[in-house]
Amino acid sequence: MRKVYTIGDCVLDLFFEGGKPVEARPGGAFLNSSISLGRLGINVSLISELGEDRVGMQIIKFLEQNDVLTNNISRFTNTNSNLALAFLDEQKNADYSFYKTRKGLKSCIVFPDDVQESDVVLFGSFLAIKKEFRADLTAFLQLCKEKGAIVIYDPNFREQHVPLLHKVLPFIEENMALADIVKGSNEDFELICAAKSIREAKLWMQPFSSAILIYTANKNAVSVFADKEFAYSVPQIQPVSTVGAGDTFNAAIAFYLITANLYKSEIMNVKEEQIKEMVQIAVRFSQHVCMGYDNFLSVNFANKFKK
Repeated sequence: MRKVYTIGDCVLDLFFEGGKPVEARPGGAFLNSSISLGRLGINVSLISELGEDRVGMQIIKFLEQNDVLTNNISRFTNTNSNLALAFLDEQKNADYSFYKTRKGLKSCIVFPDDVQESDVVLFGSFLAIKKEFRADLTAFLQLCKEKGAIVIYDPNFREQHVPLLHKVLPFIEENMALADIVKGSNEDFELICAAKSIREAKLWMQPFSSAILIYTANKNAVSVFADKEFAYSVPQIQPVSTVGAGDTFNAAIAFYLITANLYKSEIMNVKEEQIKEMVQIAVRFSQHVCMGYDNFLSVNFANKFKK
């Protein structure tokens, strides 16, 4: 059975609106993707780390309730789990403050060694560019490439990380070089390389990465650069929160690769109608998530798409 491995930080998301806390949810970009995939009936395993505190126990329980495998989540005992404060503006976009309790400490994550050719690996965000995490991560990604798994990378680069860009840019480039698909937003590429379009982003990537590029521009459009460029408009909505939109978009890409039975040998020659169908599903998934505070698909919505 094909499996999706997601790699990323686990946090407790605290939402603020008008300066007041309004919601708390288990979060982290790739935890969010995992929950959506688990609810969709996909065999998914989250690779991460958590504390042995109440927050960590709550997150583990939540993952298991949503059919996400937790055997690849390492637990540490010396500090607490991490928090993320999301301050929503009038357009429901989030400005984040992160409270990391293990800053600068060596990761305790242990990667699996049973990745198969049929698997999909989804990774990104700040965990993917932490220096103390690089050696183990790149070794795992190299193993995935050797096995023939499909590797998807989302830089998910935040404005508060810009002061570190000169240090982490080589890591971002290496991640893109190891990926078969790079999915990034217009904000990601403006912050990382000052690119203002998919063509500029693809041109910047060209010397070090041959990955398919999926470029999202919020409510404006979604573009894909495979052998050529494809662009798709996005229906307009009034969102409640956009926090989980990109994470759900990523889940939709993995979901489509699995359910459309696409393997690594086929994605570089993917047909235009398949690209369009994948984008339509991804937009529909991400817009559904924007209509509430949950950062993942609702159970009822996901049930409509289960095989």
